[in-house]
Amino acid sequence: MRALVACLLVVLAVPAGAAAATTQESLIQDDLQLLQSGGAARERALDDLVALGADGVRAQGLWRSIAPAKRPRPFDGSDPAAYAARRWDPLDGLVRGLAARRLSLLLSPSLPMPAWASRCKRYRTVCRPDAVEYGRFVQALGRRYSGAYRDENEGGGVLPRIDRWSFSNEPNQPAWLRPQFARRDGLVYPAAAVLYRSMVLAGTAGLRATGHASDEMLLGETGPIGRRTGPLGARPVSPRPFLRALLCLDGREGRAAALLGCARPRRLRVTGYAHHPYTRGGSRAPRTKGSAATEITIASIGRLERLLDEAARMGRLREDLPIHYTEYGFQTDPPDALFGVPLARQADFLNESDWMAFRNPRVRTVAQYKLVDDRVVSSFQSGLRFWDLRPKPGYDAYRLAIWVRRLGAARLRVYGQVRPPAAGDVSRVELQNAPFGSSDFRTVATVDVASRNGTFVRTLPRREGRFRLRWGSVLSRETSIAGG
Repeated sequence: MRALVACLLVVLAVPAGAAAATTQESLIQDDLQLLQSGGAARERALDDLVALGADGVRAQGLWRSIAPAKRPRPFDGSDPAAYAARRWDPLDGLVRGLAARRLSLLLSPSLPMPAWASRCKRYRTVCRPDAVEYGRFVQALGRRYSGAYRDENEGGGVLPRIDRWSFSNEPNQPAWLRPQFARRDGLVYPAAAVLYRSMVLAGTAGLRATGHASDEMLLGETGPIGRRTGPLGARPVSPRPFLRALLCLDGREGRAAALLGCARPRRLRVTGYAHHPYTRGGSRAPRTKGSAATEITIASIGRLERLLDEAARMGRLREDLPIHYTEYGFQTDPPDALFGVPLARQADFLNESDWMAFRNPRVRTVAQYKLVDDRVVSSFQSGLRFWDLRPKPGYDAYRLAIWVRRLGAARLRVYGQVRPPAAGDVSRVELQNAPFGSSDFRTVATVDVASRNGTFVRTLPRREGRFRLRWGSVLSRETSIAGG
């Protein structure tokens, strides 16, 4: 077993009473590496995920990348055989690679879409999708990945089953769905929420029709922020008003209810809610709550919980709907000098976020975005590796998480997560301490980690200095993480 080390300085306090999420799942999303860069890059990335100890992947099944650019006549979008076989190849390869490594897949059938499925004259890959056609696309996915469908390629064999789904990606952001707001009969309303609801209803129906009724199905995939200015169609809807419209929570009547599709609200038959709780695009500390009460970050997730509970009381959702953080991370400088945080701070923030998610038993999944930085600096630089594949400090911080905080005046609370032991393995971890100004680390406690996901919490008498975890017989490079 390889040994890893993480270090940090002991500073601020954390409240007591945290509930352990010992089955919380760790996913990684990197569609560029896993779906868009060829088989060699995919296999390398999948092996890297195993080395990191991730439990699986979230990936987007982009409608436009699989569907024909021009709609043939006739064309049955619910039939996988109606699509060109080569367009399935990237997703087929990922599904097979994950199954071979016993990693899970959360698939998000998502826009952009083929232009022929749009009801707009502009922005046709994201504007006013035809929900019926979206439902047919989801049916095609459900049929292809039913566990009984044979690949068209010679010798391809039966494709593995997918049984975890979420619907689209960031529907409250104009890059993924338009219009965000619209005006009709003098009323301004979040049109994206209405459009997205129709997609979810069609998507869940499509999965139920193809033998996936008992699968995991997640609503949302919402981004954390919105805006109050700018053109209506391109003005992102903050999560709170988006959800209130999506779930018909405001008791609208008459014309307003009809406009929102809330005259006869329908229950959404989903098993969880997916959210991307970034703090300003991964550029702020995880305890940043957002600039408005309508925004929802990892530090203000209670706002989401209250909305979901209100929806459950009104019969729109099931009670105690689990929450999944399906996209999350922190951009780094280098390479992004504008939005990035220092490399060591990324590692620090990742582990603090792990702790924050762990404390909330309602949070079932945390997905790291991305594995490898994008080549273009203006894109997302939240990878655990640089574009040239050099690991960042965050790489080891992900594999072996540690977060230490004062617990009152006389004690410390230590949170850790050991990856990648197999489920059920027992790993002995040594907690080591070195006084400030010294490099002499000494073991102050040992922990036998037996939780399913390798997490543990230990309370110790207070002591000053730097801390690290020692796992196995070899130590990795030390990483000093200053708390904030």
